[in-house]
Parts: sequence; C-alpha cells; structure tokens
Amino acid sequence: MAFRAQNTISGKEGRLFLDGEELAYIKKFEATIEKNKSEVNIMGRRMTGHKTTGAKGTGTATFYKVTSKFVRIMLDYIKTGEDKYFTFQGVLDDKSSGRGTERVTLYDVNFDSVKVAGLDVDSEALEEEIPFTFEDADLPQSLRDDF
Repeated sequence: MAFRAQNTISGKEGRLFLDGEELAYIKKFEATIEKNKSEVNIMGRRMTGHKTTGAKGTGTATFYKVTSKFVRIMLDYIKTGEDKYFTFQGVLDDKSSGRGTERVTLYDVNFDSVKVAGLDVDSEALEEEIPFTFEDADLPQSLRDDF
C-alpha cells in the first residue's frame, strides 16, 4: 500500500486523560522529550562534539475555560504545600486514516503555572494554557509503520 492523503491523522481525532479522567475540554496538547547534551571539544576537529547526558520532558496543554480544576490544584499547593503529580494519556484515533491508534502515557506530570483569573472582552471562548513537566513516558499503543 502506498502513502495516501487519507493516511494522515486529523488532530481533532484525539482525547486526553488525566489520571484516567477524560478532559473533554482540551483544545491543544503537546509534549516533548528533549535530550540534555554536553559539548565535547575534540583535538584536531573543528566541529564541537556532543555527548547526551540525560533528557527532560516538557509540555503544554490548552483547555477551554469550563472548570476551576486547575486553579484548585495550584491553590491547594500554595495553601498546603502538597505538590501533586499526575498521569496524562494522549490518544490519537482517526478511524478514517487506517493507521490504528496511538496512546502516549506521561508519568509524574507536574504543572508549572496556572492562570488563576482572567477576563477578555474580545474572546468568544476563554482558554487556559498550562505548561508542565513530566519524568517518564510510555507508548502502550502505536500507529502502524507499514504502508
């Protein structure tokens, strides 16, 4: 089978879960693993070498503002000092693509910042963007590689 346009995955055909609870009000979700590298200068070479020394996971989730869930999480931290960690699972499942389902699970997710109040006279739908870090990831289900 050759690659065809209908094999592409629609970004609208996804779901996001926080500790097993579907967050239907998700607008955009993105997570990245970035390698930490040290520079290594090598005698006789003009180009700098690089040694991977670890990795870090970061991401951003943008939600439609329909709940105070994330405000409560942040206020709980500043009031009690209890810093909560979560599990995110992002699911891509575009049936029309014929590529199958992809599930990516992020562990030890911790929110970096939360907008605790916001008004916008020009906004048709308020949104909240929440940056986060995570400490581990798995791919329990992946898209097909064959065409």
